[in-house]
Amino acid sequence: MTMTQDAQPGPTEVADQRPDRGTLARVAGAVLLGSALEWYDYFLYGTAAALVFGQVFFPNHDPSVSLLLSLATFGAGFVARPVGAMVFGHVGDKHGRRPALVATLLLMGLATTAMALIPSHAAIGVAAPVLLVITRLLQGMGSGAEYSGASVFAVEYAPDNRRGLYGSLSAAGVYLGLVLSSGAVLLMTAVTNDEQFASWGWRIPFLASLILVGLGLWIRLRLDETPEFEREIESEGEEQAEDRAPLRTLFRTQWKSMVLVMGLVAAPLSLSHLYQVFALSWLDRSGYSPSVGTFGLVLAGVTVMVTAPLAGLASDRFGRRPVLMFGALWAAGFAFPFFWLVAAGNPALAMVALALAQGGSVGIAFGVQGVLLAELFSTESRYSGAAVSRELAAIVFGGFAPFIAVSLSTSAGGDPWPVALYVITLATITFVAGWFAPETSQRRLSDRAEH
Repeated sequence: MTMTQDAQPGPTEVADQRPDRGTLARVAGAVLLGSALEWYDYFLYGTAAALVFGQVFFPNHDPSVSLLLSLATFGAGFVARPVGAMVFGHVGDKHGRRPALVATLLLMGLATTAMALIPSHAAIGVAAPVLLVITRLLQGMGSGAEYSGASVFAVEYAPDNRRGLYGSLSAAGVYLGLVLSSGAVLLMTAVTNDEQFASWGWRIPFLASLILVGLGLWIRLRLDETPEFEREIESEGEEQAEDRAPLRTLFRTQWKSMVLVMGLVAAPLSLSHLYQVFALSWLDRSGYSPSVGTFGLVLAGVTVMVTAPLAGLASDRFGRRPVLMFGALWAAGFAFPFFWLVAAGNPALAMVALALAQGGSVGIAFGVQGVLLAELFSTESRYSGAAVSRELAAIVFGGFAPFIAVSLSTSAGGDPWPVALYVITLATITFVAGWFAPETSQRRLSDRAEH
C-alpha cells in the first residue's frame, strides 16, 4: 500500500521535524533584528524623558520636579504592559506566535511615531502631556508581549541543547535597539544646539521609527510559525485548540511559575531601566556633557550584545540557575563601585562604569531570562505565562525604578548611597528566586510545566 500525497504527519512526526541550519539562521536574524527595531522606539523614549521631556512637556516646575514628572510618564507605560501581555499573549497561545509579534510591532511603532507629532506644552498647554501619556500607554501596551514573545519564538525553534543561546538573542536584540537609539540621539545632538534639540531635534529619531517599523514588519511577515506550536495544535486538534483559554489555564495551574518568574526578572528588569534612564540624569547632575552618557550607553549596549549570548550559551552547558545567580551577585557587587567611578570625574571611567553595570549586572541575567521564560511554562499557555509574569514584574520592579532612584537620591541630599542599596535589594530578590527555581535546562518543551 502506498501513502497518498495528501497524508499529513502525526503529532510525533511534527515534533521530530527539526528546522535545518538555514531556517535556524533566518529565525535568529529575524528575532535579533525584529527585537532591535521594536526596542529602538522604547529606549528612545527613555532617553528623551531624561534629557528633554521635562522642559518640553512639564516646563512650569522646578527642574527636579519636571524631571520626576517626565520619568513618571516613562513608568506609566508599564501600567499598560500587563494589558498588552494578556491581549497579545492570548493571541499568541491561541492563534500563533507570529500574528501576535506582528501586532505588537505595529502598535508600538505607530505610537512612537505619533509622539514625534505632539506639540509642546507652550503650544497647546496641558493637552501636550495628556497626549504624551496616551501615546506612552499605547506604546507600553504594544511592548507588553514583545520581548517575551520573541524569546518564546526563538526557544521553540531552537535545538534542545541550544535553547539558552537562542533565548538570549532577544536580549541581544534589545541592546542593539539601545545602540541604534543612542546613535540617533548622538547624531542629533551633534548637528543641533541645545535649543534646537529641545525644540525639534529630538523628534527626528521618533519619526525615523516609522521606517524601522516598516522594515520590521516585512521581516516578521516572512517568519513561519514555530514547530512547537504547530505540534501542540496538531496534538490537540483544531477544534480543541479553538476552545483554549490560556489565561484561565495560566492563573489556575501555573501561578507558582508566575510568582517565580517575577522574582527571577526583578533585577535585570529594574537595573536595565535604572542604568539607561536614571544614569543619564545622574551623569548630567555630576557635570558630564550629554555625549558622555550617550557614548556610555552605546558602549554598554555593545557589551550586553556580547555578554547576553555568552550567558545563554553558558546556561546550555552549566544550567540556568548558576548563570542567573552569578549575574545577580555581579549586580550587587557593582552597586557602589558604579557611583564611585562616576564620581571620579573622568568621562572614560564613567563610560566604563556604564558598560560594566549593563554588561554584567544586566547582560548576564538578561541572557538567561529569555529561555527561563519559555521553559517554566507549558506550550498551551507559554506566551501568556511569559508575557504576563514579566510585565507584572515590570510594574512592581521595572518601570518606576528610575523614578524611585531619583527620589531616593533627592531624599539623601543628592547622595547616591540609597540608590546603591536599592540595587543590592533588587539583586538579592533575583538571587533568592534563582536559588529556589528548578533547573530547566534538561526539560523538554513539550513536557507539562512542573508546579
